[in-house]
Amino acid sequence: MSLPLCISKLKRVSPVVVAIVATFVVSAAVVLLVSPPSSMLANVIPTQPLNLASASKIAYSAKWNTLSGAMPQLVGHRGEKAFMPEHSLASYWQAALEGADYIEPDLGLTKDGHLVVNHNEYLGESTNIATITSLAHLKTNKTWIDDTTGMNQTVTDEWFICDMTLEQIKMVRINQDARYPWRPQHFNGIFGVLTFEEYLQTILNLTATLKRPFGVIPELKSPKLYNRGRPYDRYFEDRAILTLEHYGWANITRWINRALHADLNLQNISHEFAGMQKGPSAWQSFDLDTARYLAQYTDAPVVALVEKLPWAFTPKGLDRIAEFAKIISSWKDLYIAGPAAFLESSGISWDEKEIADMGGFIDAKDLARETHARGMELSPYTFYDSHQDMGYLCTATSGTTFCPRNRKEELFYFFELGVDYLFVENIVEASTLRLEYNNMLK
Repeated sequence: MSLPLCISKLKRVSPVVVAIVATFVVSAAVVLLVSPPSSMLANVIPTQPLNLASASKIAYSAKWNTLSGAMPQLVGHRGEKAFMPEHSLASYWQAALEGADYIEPDLGLTKDGHLVVNHNEYLGESTNIATITSLAHLKTNKTWIDDTTGMNQTVTDEWFICDMTLEQIKMVRINQDARYPWRPQHFNGIFGVLTFEEYLQTILNLTATLKRPFGVIPELKSPKLYNRGRPYDRYFEDRAILTLEHYGWANITRWINRALHADLNLQNISHEFAGMQKGPSAWQSFDLDTARYLAQYTDAPVVALVEKLPWAFTPKGLDRIAEFAKIISSWKDLYIAGPAAFLESSGISWDEKEIADMGGFIDAKDLARETHARGMELSPYTFYDSHQDMGYLCTATSGTTFCPRNRKEELFYFFELGVDYLFVENIVEASTLRLEYNNMLK
């Protein structure tokens, strides 16, 4: 039976069954559908078989350059979006089956106060919402402060999560990004948008089923947008905190008015998960005010996402971030091209005197060392599937001392730097290369 015909038959059964079966179908079909050319295989495929789902349980004797000396952890970027529609139930299953250490959700807040998982603040790019006529009236324009730059951004002709109820969002189905023809399109229209609670239940289920813990690392997207018109200005953050606490991944360290969130109606946790060892947790946000708030109100470590804030890549800037964050996460080219070249290419200007007063830009090769010196770990993003362009400036400009030619050179460079986490797609490749590098260290 052909793969498309198989999937068409699967659509007649329950979405949960489809999710479980589909992930195993893709696991078996990955090599046939999306394996790299033979000339590249030597860079990404090991010479010995590897049980990827249990790879992180291997007792490594090698000493890495990470802050802890342990091997770096792999974060499944939006699940496993190289093969499955991002943030879908299947994407999370696929990431777990491929051996991710953490599985990432991005959080938004519906009009009626439900936390849902989606990368963008809107649904047009990643779902079939444009085909649902009953939701057409919700298409609009919106302006809000971009967390990455602190400046206003405007998005037009879109369906925004904050304008929709959960019931409306549950009508929508997720699609794979069609810009990348090597990504399977067979699973489009099957999986719905998950709530944060459904994501956490999925991670619990995966932990029990695969008998290994997985880390949760939710990112709070655009808090200033999602807090508009809410009862108070940290409503979005507090609903996320209360949900993560309920499922045992965080303890609340300061008072939150729970009465304002009585409508959360969080489900009782199944007895089968009682006492089960869960993986670690961490928060993420580009909004550094939100990141600081999360650090103050829970004991879960915070990942400060910084990309286009020039001051952050100075000695005093790192000192400031280290006051509340345990991990710093930035676009990977900052560690190759360096802050000045990257910011300039992104159209970001800076005050030369301010940067000089803060100690000047730290050289690309020294960013990891300076981060570790302040007790923070490092988590660059995003390391794509080897079919996709890596996205470095040095592929289009000259003057960079190092420019990776393939994914093996890319990951080995960052392993040598001592990064502690990596946001990755095609986790099979990344896990394989991590094992190969570890074997070189022994």
